[in-house]
Amino acid sequence: MSLSNSSGEGNLDQTIQRPAQAWSRWLRLVIYVFCAAAFVADVTHQDTLAFGVFYIPLVGTAVFHRNPSAAWWLAAVATTLVIIGFFAPGLDTEIVAGLTNRMLSIVAIVITAYLIHHEGQIRTRLAAQTERAEAADRAKMQLFTNLTHEVRTPLAAILGFADLLMAKARTDQRGSIGHIQSSGRRLLATLDNLIDLTQIRDRTLRIRPIDLAAVLLQAVEDSRALAQDKEVALTLAPPELALPRVMADGWALRRITDNLIANGIKFTNAGGSVEVSARPGELGAIVTVRDTGTGMPPAVLEHIGVPFYQADSGISRRFEGMGAGLALSLRLADGMGAALHFDSTPGSGTTASLVLPASG
Repeated sequence: MSLSNSSGEGNLDQTIQRPAQAWSRWLRLVIYVFCAAAFVADVTHQDTLAFGVFYIPLVGTAVFHRNPSAAWWLAAVATTLVIIGFFAPGLDTEIVAGLTNRMLSIVAIVITAYLIHHEGQIRTRLAAQTERAEAADRAKMQLFTNLTHEVRTPLAAILGFADLLMAKARTDQRGSIGHIQSSGRRLLATLDNLIDLTQIRDRTLRIRPIDLAAVLLQAVEDSRALAQDKEVALTLAPPELALPRVMADGWALRRITDNLIANGIKFTNAGGSVEVSARPGELGAIVTVRDTGTGMPPAVLEHIGVPFYQADSGISRRFEGMGAGLALSLRLADGMGAALHFDSTPGSGTTASLVLPASG
């Protein structure tokens, strides 16, 4: 995920790459000097040593070249140096031993070149496959985003007509129209989460001091209609101590809070409750959303970041999947430098805790 709180990621990458490039240049220079010294020693002395082993690092520098044939060119150079080093000082009396060692050196050079060339081919194929996979993923995400927008337009029209009908509806009609409104709003929220989830890599988070109390108050007020439709009591507990201003992105913090509240309402039966609270923490503030809903077993908690994960995939399941809200919330929290934790017991509800760093 490439969420960032500044526009300097490209500069950071370049800063990291420069020392690596300088290090590789110095390493190659050292290898070239070493091989040159070995060659000088070889042509000035009669020796039966397998001098080719000193040129294997020369072949190894092919990994620094983009040309896939660089390994073979360097192997040819190393082989030439081995041959010149054998004949230049004159033939030694132990010609058989010297020739054998030189042949073994050439074999080692060729094997090294083959392995480096083969590794380069594998790396090239993997890069091509990765590029194709990324292109397919981008195309899929683009299609998905366009489809989501296409669904969003008629849905907005349906909600608009439902609002008009509700204004003129009889008492016995309001319940049915209310279900249309609540279901439509929930579907609209799911589509919004999906759009944000598919576009999250391109979004830059702007971390700044945020008034946490104001954000929580507005989030609870905007969620009351959903809670009333579900007949769930939604409350905002007053903090016992003054809350510090937190470092966060306002949009991301609001999306996380809305998703946690909506998720708590969705998995809480009529007559249950969802409580939102906040308290100062050791390094900032902790936002807690506690519900009295169905709760989740440990196996489900392990998949809590998977969009639309179903705890019960059977046709008789009582509750919907998690949707995309929690997956989006986890990624946004990580992008802000915050932490999102869940504690749940089947039948006893779920507690979501968002730990935010303090400003200053």
